[in-house]
Amino acid sequence: MSAGPPDRDPGNNPPTITASVAGVFAGFGILVAIGLGWTLARSVAGQPPFQLATGPGGAVTLSAASAEPPTLTVAARDISFDNKTLNVAGPGLVNFVVSNTGAIEHDFTIDIPKVKIAPRPGQRATGAVTFEKPGTYSFYCSLPGHREAGMEGKLIVGTGAGLSSKVEAASSAAPAAPTPNMVSHASSATPPVRGNQPIQPVMDGTVKVFSLTASVVQWEIIPGVFSEAWAYNGQVPGPVIRVAEGDRVRVTIKNQLPDTTVIHFHGPELPNSMDGVPDVTQPAIPVGGSFTYEFKATPAGTYIYHTHQNSAVQEPKGLMGALIIDPAPASAEAVRDAKFDRDYLQVLGEFGGYFIMNGHSFPATDVMEAKVGERVRFRLINAGQAAHPMHLHGYHFKVIGTDGRPLPEGAIYLKDTLNISPGERYDIEFVADNPGVWVFHCHILSHVTNQGVDPGGMIAVVKVV
Repeated sequence: MSAGPPDRDPGNNPPTITASVAGVFAGFGILVAIGLGWTLARSVAGQPPFQLATGPGGAVTLSAASAEPPTLTVAARDISFDNKTLNVAGPGLVNFVVSNTGAIEHDFTIDIPKVKIAPRPGQRATGAVTFEKPGTYSFYCSLPGHREAGMEGKLIVGTGAGLSSKVEAASSAAPAAPTPNMVSHASSATPPVRGNQPIQPVMDGTVKVFSLTASVVQWEIIPGVFSEAWAYNGQVPGPVIRVAEGDRVRVTIKNQLPDTTVIHFHGPELPNSMDGVPDVTQPAIPVGGSFTYEFKATPAGTYIYHTHQNSAVQEPKGLMGALIIDPAPASAEAVRDAKFDRDYLQVLGEFGGYFIMNGHSFPATDVMEAKVGERVRFRLINAGQAAHPMHLHGYHFKVIGTDGRPLPEGAIYLKDTLNISPGERYDIEFVADNPGVWVFHCHILSHVTNQGVDPGGMIAVVKVV
């Protein structure tokens, strides 16, 4: 693909949506912020206090030098815990202090033995549970979609034989394979594969036919950081389906996932039988099966397609993409579209414990380029589960469309920060009259980190030359 967006065609065709790669991130180092706090129980007379030590991968271990139970302090914020690996030296009672330092509901859940601690936003709560034997126990947030977005970790209960032997054994052991949805780290010599790539239809008479396959892949969020994804055609977001208003469209989906699935086309006008709601408008597509959706593309606008089966689990894994319906030739919208020199698409979301734009976190996000004087449109889609107030440095922009519908001239308004709720779409435009390298980012500042490491997350570069 090209290193930057192409200039507009000399004719009246709208420019191609472009997702460009900002060079090669040579020597990029991944820093994992571990903010695990500990509350140490007081020493028992005649015995030493608890001892802290750092184990493999930066994991923190509490040595059972005292008879009092350990107390672990964990913080939940946005779609992550501040530490994904907790350790205690041996079986017994463990106290937990869980803080919710974000703005949305979270809990801290372990299934066996059962414990659920659910502090409200801005508060903390406590709980305790007894681990009767050594082993690795999963903890996670049980709110729909949060675990699938990466909000999980593991608590390792040792044998109680002593810290030094535990560290040596862990150091000499081969690294465990990542479990589904857990982030893994590996070297990467090239930038990540891009999502949002256009898919070309095959013509069947006058019908435009698109083929999608839903399957499990390892998706690179930033160079060297991978997470399991459920993806359409191997990419997150899925390929851009782009058609013209009035086109007859046929989309066939083949299910190679370990679960049933469907596709819902979010926003355009469809017949009820094509709405993609399992057990309501169609049976769920079985594992190994397929289904064909067919409809007339109308009206013109920016839309989403996504799973609607077990959607709080499947969509955060990556099953979403953009549907763009261009206006019919000679329509008022087509005349307006012909004036844009650059047309960029940004799909926002959360994946693998990271905040993403077009499937990646900064610095692996797209660079959006324009020449001075060009008219630029951003199509913005929130396919995630949190609101994202998007701010463009150096400019005020016009909001020209919402949820696939153009705003009348008298309703267009200026913003420099636009809050986008889950499922919403906005079209914005500006004239690139202020040269420089600017940033376009979410203004919830924890969303511009990579698991606490700043900068990261929802930041994209806008380069005007």
